[in-house]
Amino acid sequence: MRKRVRQWFLGISLLLFSLQVNGFSMENAVFAAQKGNVYDEAELLTDEEMDALDEKIGALMETTGWNIYAVTTDDAGGKSAAAYADDFFDSHSTEQEDGVAALIDMDNREIYLSACGEAIRYLTDERLDYILDEAYGEITEGYYADCLGAMIDGAAEYYERGIPENQYNYDEETGEISVYHSITLWEALIAAAIAVGVFGVVFGGIVGKYRLKFGNYEYDFRQFSSMDLKDSSDMLVNTAVTHRKIPQNNGDGGSSHSNSGRSTTHHSSSGRSHGGSGRKF
Repeated sequence: MRKRVRQWFLGISLLLFSLQVNGFSMENAVFAAQKGNVYDEAELLTDEEMDALDEKIGALMETTGWNIYAVTTDDAGGKSAAAYADDFFDSHSTEQEDGVAALIDMDNREIYLSACGEAIRYLTDERLDYILDEAYGEITEGYYADCLGAMIDGAAEYYERGIPENQYNYDEETGEISVYHSITLWEALIAAAIAVGVFGVVFGGIVGKYRLKFGNYEYDFRQFSSMDLKDSSDMLVNTAVTHRKIPQNNGDGGSSHSNSGRSTTHHSSSGRSHGGSGRKF
């Protein structure tokens, strides 16, 4: 009887020890898959590479005010690389819409850089192509950390260059175009000068027409005023809304927008507007 009790106690002890060890291993695995804003779900990066990427991301986040993520996955859950990157950004950046998510998707064999909010203005289609050119060279050699780093560095470079003067967002789902325009200091000064000049002309004309003398002029409202009340009502008879899809510029001319400044956008599953581009490897 005592032998059975000892065996039972020993078995329970071994079971609890095994669960504790397994739990510790799982906890370490989860920790190893994420460091800061680096999520290595496909386990492609070393700890040192994750640390270096997170440091690079932190510096860019401080400069831009964006949220930035570097992500790897070997299971996109049936989504495209674009949808996975967009949804990852939306689910991790619920309060902040400005930023990017750099993705290595081993499931779809594609690298993708998703842009949201203000980042769409900086990362035009043309600029995304240049960034992906650099990142593609790294991924084909199996340099996963360098691939993610190239996408982050590209975003940093074009942030420093600023938004192109001819930039506009083109919604590929609706055809809507949103043109970016920033007012320079000279434009603001010129506009202010014109406003002051127009005000002076109008004011001077009124003073001259009525020969106003400030200080002792009093308008005789009893003599010159009248009131005529009538019943009136407005009735809304009909309304019509017309939607027109704006065709993409195919380079044959006839468009006021240059493709070099275009940022093509789409909507993620959450409804947010995203830019971005990817490349198969």
